[in-house]
This record gives sequence, C-alpha cells and structure tokens, in this order.
Amino acid sequence: MSVYETSASGPPLPTGTQRVFRPDPTSFELREEHHRATLSACELPPTTVLVTIHGEIDATNSMALASYIEKRIGDARKLIVDLQTVEFFAASGFAALSNINVVCARRGVRWRLLAGPHVRRLLTICDPDRELPVAKASAKYSRTRPSNRKLLVSGYH
Repeated sequence: MSVYETSASGPPLPTGTQRVFRPDPTSFELREEHHRATLSACELPPTTVLVTIHGEIDATNSMALASYIEKRIGDARKLIVDLQTVEFFAASGFAALSNINVVCARRGVRWRLLAGPHVRRLLTICDPDRELPVAKASAKYSRTRPSNRKLLVSGYH
C-alpha cells in the first residue's frame, strides 16, 4: 500500500492530507442573491471584511449565508457581519451564525455581529449565554446602504 494518494489535478498527496483553498479577497464576487436575501461584502483596510445582509434569512438560504461568509474571510483578521436591516431571521440563521463562530475561531479571525431587532429577538432565545460576539451598532456602520460603505473603502469618509 502506498503512503501517497494521487491527486487529479497535481502531484500525489500524502495520505490524510487535505488541501485548503482560500480565495483571493480581491477577486471574489461582492454581491449574491439567495431567496429573499442579498449578501454583499467589502474590504475595510487593512484586514477587515464587512459582510452586509439585507432581506430574510430562513432555512432556504441560511447555509448559503454561512458559505458566503466563509468564502469571503480569506486572509482577513477581522470580520463584521451586519444584520441590522434583516427583516426576518429564523432559527436556521442562528445555526449559520454558530457555524461562522466556529470557522472564525479555527482561523483566528476576530468577528463582530451587528444585529437588528429581528436578529436580537431570536438571539435572546437561541443564545441566552451570549456566546456570539454581538456588538452595539457603531455610527460608522449603522443604517448605511452598501453603496455608502464603498465610500469608506475608497477613503472618502
């Protein structure tokens, strides 16, 4: 038995080794639509990713939310997830946030959650011990549209 497995796209890999691909943060698609939810991301210098979600998070798109955020983290050291304008937030959304919490802990990414009233209501039930890093809304990020946030990225703040 060989100690190497063959890889379809390259040289043999040692048994038990898994390749991890991290996307280039400058090349990711910034905006996606997933069943009544719009997910968008931007970079805030030097190493912060801001992900903003509008609409509704439920069982049809909560896994897409977790996947979207995990792809956008890249080499970031900080993550801000803005759910202030979410109009509906189901328990499956909490499962997605818990997944994000685990991913960030594994990668050493500090993250904050900006929660709107619908998200806060669910978190009082699903996260009574406040394990998720919910932050108070910052004036810098609160109640702005994604188009306004791009101005922050380009330095016109």
